[in-house]
Amino acid sequence: MSAEAKTNRALSLNNLNQFSRRKKMMLLAGLVVFILLLVWFIHWLSWRFGHVTENDAQVRGEVVTLASRVDGWLVARPVIDGDRIKKGQVLAQIDDRDARLRLAEVEGNLASANAQILYTQAQRQTTDQTTQAELDQAKAQLTVAETTLSDAGHQLTLAQANFKRNDSLVKGGSVAQETWDESHTTLLQRQDQQRQDEAQLLAQRAAVSNALAQRGQLQVLDRQIDMQRKQLVALQAQADQLKQEISDRQLRSPVDGVVDRTLADQGDYVQTGQWVMMVHDPKNVWVEANVKETDLEHIAVGQGVDVTVDAYPGLVSHGHVIRVGNTATNQFALLPSPNPSGNFTKITQRVPVRIALDNVDGRIKPGLMVEVAIDVAH
Repeated sequence: MSAEAKTNRALSLNNLNQFSRRKKMMLLAGLVVFILLLVWFIHWLSWRFGHVTENDAQVRGEVVTLASRVDGWLVARPVIDGDRIKKGQVLAQIDDRDARLRLAEVEGNLASANAQILYTQAQRQTTDQTTQAELDQAKAQLTVAETTLSDAGHQLTLAQANFKRNDSLVKGGSVAQETWDESHTTLLQRQDQQRQDEAQLLAQRAAVSNALAQRGQLQVLDRQIDMQRKQLVALQAQADQLKQEISDRQLRSPVDGVVDRTLADQGDYVQTGQWVMMVHDPKNVWVEANVKETDLEHIAVGQGVDVTVDAYPGLVSHGHVIRVGNTATNQFALLPSPNPSGNFTKITQRVPVRIALDNVDGRIKPGLMVEVAIDVAH
């Protein structure tokens, strides 16, 4: 064998050995890839049977629609779509000049009514003091008149006794006629005095009755004060109603949130109940997933959920199931689907499941589409 032939044979053997080694490496690599794929498939299969997935879930939130309670011109709207807002912040102002003028008028009437009540109360106090003094004086004079009449009665009794005695003595001649005349005159004077005292007593009793009647003015003034207070309550109610109307002309934010959309511009005339803007709290959002009824038996409150947002593929949020609906979504359809012909095609219905997010990312907004994977293995 020539040297050239030996060289060619050596090269052929070397190439054969290299091919054999490459073949073994490819087989080994293929085996490794197969094992990895098998492991991945087993893992995916395990994950798939341990999760319920839905790709048509949606982010929900409590979007509050602010509407006007009264008619009027929209004179200010200091916010626009997307603005961050604080709870209690004025978002829109409806013209309140007319309401403020009416409130000023009612408040003036309130002040006048209060002054009138104070005046009547002072009048009552003066009347009370005056009539009480007159009543006390009349009662005192009545007591004097009663005492005077009683004394006059005693004096009359004495005069009658003296006259009776002197009259007997005059008839027997024991007493002079002059003594009889004196005793008779005294008797007549005592009778006249008693009649005067009786008349005075009646006058004092009439004075007491008149003083008591004057005290009756206090009841009239009390009724007048009650009526004025009721009028004051009515005026206060009008004032409170106008204050409420003025407050209603300011649309304030009910939450710390963001303006989603403005529906009226400054200068527009808004009607009662007309929508002015929509706002929501970015922290108060959740995920609503319509799950197939065939998967309901595996779902329970508290199970963990992975949420992937379509708008941000790299954003994965975690949450948990907080409510499983009691009614399928087809029950909320606006148009029912009766089946009078008897033909029936069974369709898998869906039941809403609410998912709370453990940590709400500011990029997650109501209306975004998400995909959910509910861990039903735990």
